[in-house]
Amino acid sequence: MRTLGGGTTVISYEPDGATARITIRRPEKHNALTADDMRELVAAIDRADADDDVKAVVLAGEGATFCAGFDIADPAAFEGAEGASRRDRVDDVREKSGWMRSILTARTPVIVEVQGACIGIGTYLVLVADFAVVSEDANFGLPEERFGSAGATWAYPFLMLDVGLKRATEMVMTGRKYDASEAYDMGLVTRVVPRDELSDTVDDLARSLASLPRDGIAVSRSVRELALSFVGYLDTFAFHSVAHPLTERLVREPDEFDFMAAVERDGMKVAVAERNQRFSGRWWGW
Repeated sequence: MRTLGGGTTVISYEPDGATARITIRRPEKHNALTADDMRELVAAIDRADADDDVKAVVLAGEGATFCAGFDIADPAAFEGAEGASRRDRVDDVREKSGWMRSILTARTPVIVEVQGACIGIGTYLVLVADFAVVSEDANFGLPEERFGSAGATWAYPFLMLDVGLKRATEMVMTGRKYDASEAYDMGLVTRVVPRDELSDTVDDLARSLASLPRDGIAVSRSVRELALSFVGYLDTFAFHSVAHPLTERLVREPDEFDFMAAVERDGMKVAVAERNQRFSGRWWGW
């Protein structure tokens, strides 16, 4: 697995019998993910898929937070590498869509174990996982609107199928934060448990899945992917690769907020403060 300076593992892979535990280990950054981290995360799931002994994958985050979203200090994770051509940016979006599709169609069932903040790409990971077991203090949101963008474009049709049109519209257009109870009521997560029961509940679910026959799991995964195709889930990724590059190039009027322009003009700290001031109140929930 890739390491940061000082040998700190960012994405760890720990096989334990029929279960593989993949952990995001960047608690000092609230497990915010860079583009390289996501590549390693997907590679870890591919590693589990290639191991016939692994029947279930647990995806967790170290520390108080599951995942605070993309690391906005990483240009490749947020808006594409500096100086990238238009074609490079389209390829970048296609790659990001591919990450989500790869997890959604994994040969091995994926359980996400969520505590604390689960924002942006953290919520995406919940959407594409098979099971989401979350603690009572977990919270979710797709805050792209707070960056002055046009919403979570690939997630919109996906959310419509998961939580319904009205809830999907609210999630995308307001970017507000949802607590664990709301997320469960709208069908976004599988189960909500007290924080001190989270790991045990996830481990019990993983053991239950691991008790199933290998061929049965393989057939179930194939049928699931076929069903996803029937109801249009897999088409959402093609939608994103077309729509998102267009939204990145929206024209903003002088009175409209553009987060990346604010970063370039005033620096990250000032831009974040302006974002938080503009997008506050009941409907934002931040």
